[in-house]
Amino acid sequence: MSATPVSTSRTPLYVGLDVGTTSTKGAVVDAAGHILAVTSVPYPVSRPRPGWAEQDPHDYVDASVRVIRELLAAPGVDASSVAALCGSGQAPTHLLLDTRGEPVRPAILWQDTRASAEADALAREVPANAMASIIGMNWPVDASNPLARGRWLATHEPEVLARAAHLLIPKDYVHYALTGEMRTDAWSAKGLVHQATRQIVEGIEALGCLPARIIPPAGSPRDVVGHVTAEASRRTGLPRGIPVACGWTDGMVAMLGSGSLGHAGLAGDVSGTSEVTGVTVAGEPAVVGRLMAARVVDTDHWILYGPTQASGASLGWVMRTVMLPGDPVTPEARQSAALALAARVAPGADGLVFLPYLEGERAPIWNPRARGAFAGLSTATEPGHLVRAVLEGVACSVRHILGLAETNGGTPIREVRVAGGGARVALWNQIKADVTGYVFRPCETSENGVLGSAILAATGAGHFSDVASASDAMVRLSDPVLPDSAHRETYDDLFRRYVAMYPAIDLATR
Repeated sequence: MSATPVSTSRTPLYVGLDVGTTSTKGAVVDAAGHILAVTSVPYPVSRPRPGWAEQDPHDYVDASVRVIRELLAAPGVDASSVAALCGSGQAPTHLLLDTRGEPVRPAILWQDTRASAEADALAREVPANAMASIIGMNWPVDASNPLARGRWLATHEPEVLARAAHLLIPKDYVHYALTGEMRTDAWSAKGLVHQATRQIVEGIEALGCLPARIIPPAGSPRDVVGHVTAEASRRTGLPRGIPVACGWTDGMVAMLGSGSLGHAGLAGDVSGTSEVTGVTVAGEPAVVGRLMAARVVDTDHWILYGPTQASGASLGWVMRTVMLPGDPVTPEARQSAALALAARVAPGADGLVFLPYLEGERAPIWNPRARGAFAGLSTATEPGHLVRAVLEGVACSVRHILGLAETNGGTPIREVRVAGGGARVALWNQIKADVTGYVFRPCETSENGVLGSAILAATGAGHFSDVASASDAMVRLSDPVLPDSAHRETYDDLFRRYVAMYPAIDLATR
């Protein structure tokens, strides 16, 4: 698709990339946060077996090159003013490369659950507190953990491991194509490098069957990993020699692009296919529990958060499943029709409760075998009830994580910044505010991932002293959405039933 111009150009300019699950998206952003152009290039996901999700690593580079060329050709964009680039994106998605930097197998996506048995075995062998000490963070072992995947590869594809010389995630592979350098950031390499020391996990060969030699150097997301080579300049149109910042994972960089990471008490809700939500706290949290904690780039602040598996995906599922008036064809028309039905249903969906575990769940239950469910169905249940219950079920998931984050972090939530495609759904923002009791503040743009990458590019280039000041300057916000106290009792009761559902469903489906 062609790049869409958004505003007039100012200098300097930054290119932010989001190397995502279904596409690579890019934007050109100025130092005031104006998005001058945005575009994306899609690519497929292969699912050759149940639970598997793979991609061709070449698609990441080819799509990124096309995105950059389209951005630089957009009206109002002066390519010579581009001062830095940063790519971020999906993780933990793992690529194995040979000595020539060529992939030795398809990338294994974050959604892939083939290593569930290996994850279970690893969790039994290494107690949670011991694992946290080894890898420098609290991360319940699941099928996306690289140590579990290393065990799977050693058992099922030992010849692949024998040929592997490098292990990267998609944005690192794009950076390698642009700079010739193989680097990563410590957070993207979680499970592989200790989060405090940034050194390779001790005993990685025994724990995960992964040779230490394949793990790249790990630094900060704002670090400059290299500079655009002459060949990459020819392919993309980028100025030769501009710096490329290391980047971060998609959830973290979208949080950065929401403006929620600069100040303690600000929370972020990145609402897309999955949901990433959490609160910024002033120091390292003493209690993490069933959540995750990451240091905010180059600050003493931490983000205490949880990733989910199927928030927007749950809405997409119900839109495809229920009968909608007028039989709308396009995704946009189907969403509009589905939301209109939901808006006509009273808060609480007449007692219907939805558990959004359609693809298993990460935080806070960490069970890839969990499954979704409705409770409270009756002959009076209409399509609008189902859609409303899905919206409210995802909002309960957000409340579940934010409540734990607020308690464990000891930091009251002042406001929740909403990022991603879900931020454009006004009804959903209101439901989330009502269910959680927090003020929700949508960002002006839903392109928070590429904006966050641009913030890292600007900081890495030295144009801002730190990411907090860059975020304050470049993130633009819409009007706040206030919780409606009239619905508090209804939603408190809904949330109580929501939390009680999973143990019962889990027991019934074992």
